[in-house]
Amino acid sequence: MTQIVETSLKKLTRRDMLKISLAATALAGCSRLRDSTRIVQGNSPATIPTALILPAISNNSGAATADNLTADPLSWLAVNRLTFGPRTGDVARVQTMGVDAFIDEQLGLDDSADKSNPVLNERLAKLDVPKASPAEIRAKYDAKRGEVFQQMQTAAILRAVYSQRQLYELIVDFWSNHFNIYIAKGNGFVLKPTDDREVIRKHALGKFRDLLGASAHSPAMLFYLDNQANRKGKPDENYARELLELHTLGVDGGYSEKDVVELARALTGWSISGIDSDQPGEFQFRAQQHDDSEKNVMGVKLPAKGGLKDVETILDMLADHPNTMKYICGKIAKRFISDSPPASVVQKGVAAWGASKGDLKAVFGAILHSDEFKQSAGQKLKRPFEFIAGACRSLGADVNVGRLMLEYFRQMGQPLFFWQPPNGYPDVKGAWFESSSLLARWNFGLQLANGSLPGNTVDITKLMPTGVGRISDDLIDSLSLRLLGSPLPAATKATLKPFANDKQVNILTALLLASPLYQVRG
Repeated sequence: MTQIVETSLKKLTRRDMLKISLAATALAGCSRLRDSTRIVQGNSPATIPTALILPAISNNSGAATADNLTADPLSWLAVNRLTFGPRTGDVARVQTMGVDAFIDEQLGLDDSADKSNPVLNERLAKLDVPKASPAEIRAKYDAKRGEVFQQMQTAAILRAVYSQRQLYELIVDFWSNHFNIYIAKGNGFVLKPTDDREVIRKHALGKFRDLLGASAHSPAMLFYLDNQANRKGKPDENYARELLELHTLGVDGGYSEKDVVELARALTGWSISGIDSDQPGEFQFRAQQHDDSEKNVMGVKLPAKGGLKDVETILDMLADHPNTMKYICGKIAKRFISDSPPASVVQKGVAAWGASKGDLKAVFGAILHSDEFKQSAGQKLKRPFEFIAGACRSLGADVNVGRLMLEYFRQMGQPLFFWQPPNGYPDVKGAWFESSSLLARWNFGLQLANGSLPGNTVDITKLMPTGVGRISDDLIDSLSLRLLGSPLPAATKATLKPFANDKQVNILTALLLASPLYQVRG
């Protein structure tokens, strides 16, 4: 078995640290790839240049690989934006099949795609929380809630790294933030696993009305937004407000404060079984706590004695409302195109929504097949989830999620399922790039490449072309093509040359992972 190259930071001299600092500075100043308009900062949409061709570089088997020969910018964009990051061969495969065919393939995959995925299935099989009922979690983990948090985070990371359904996992993450639930609030640790399984994952690419309805019936959501306290004569407006403001219409969606109050009245009695005995489990409509008088929400009249039908009628209206379509298509475009997406692509999503009656597969397809998507290179940066999972995929890491990896999520600001407000983790570049987060990215990249992240291994020699000498331009080109999609400018390469050898290739790899260019999602 090939020995993994290791370098201890404790062995680095002051001169070594100076070299690292200079190399990091050079990479930080490299805001644009050679022959490319992919940029790290900038507000105008980038155009797609022609394919970037490199001289053939051989891998350790002596055979040239397509990924080592070319990184077609459009294929690079698609793989970086629609997966958690390219593995060896991914870019070449997309370039061969075409971006539109790749999008259709990803949207068409169902859960059978991962049934023959031994690595993913073996690791997920060790986790019982993601498939457990609230009662089972309560019985086993009531005094060990931290294990529930860790298992849920671990499952999400393993799927991001290993699943064949990469776009689906990104969409699951999108909806997890759209219908955000803070897992550590009270009984949230008991309820969120079922919500993740039966609401988010089940309906992520189905009909929006089904997803919205499943969330409205979710004990985890009702508990998180206090609707179990919403009863006749004492309405609690928390869930009603977020249902309008965050889940459907948006803050400027055309509703009034009176509409919030009226919707809260309609939601009275929507509760959770076992709440009085501190054993919450299933959705329960408590008719005796429901305000059964007449209501009016945004012009929709709800006759007296409507019972459960009150809310179902409003959910029907909200799922088909033009403002809901515009708001959610805008969020999808923000997630996959740019922080300020063009109105034209939002309208394409809205049109697909209307034509398909809220079929999310059609909505995502319309936005991702658009010219606006294909011309959006350089317009999105990686949040910590994409950075960590993408680095593992890019380096071919054997991933076993442990406490230190989860700690890096915390240091970078995105511990999964731990965003306390109901609006979900922010999706704009300004939220993620303060100095402490960037330092954590550097440290994670170094430990991963160095083979010193517990439970995770990287065979660094597989990243090296054949015949690497003490200093090698080929090694820099090979790694920059793998991680950045293009060779680096000559001046930057010159600064990196001290690390382009088999003894310090891990530091070279970490420098590229920490560079501003690697933070770009295509």
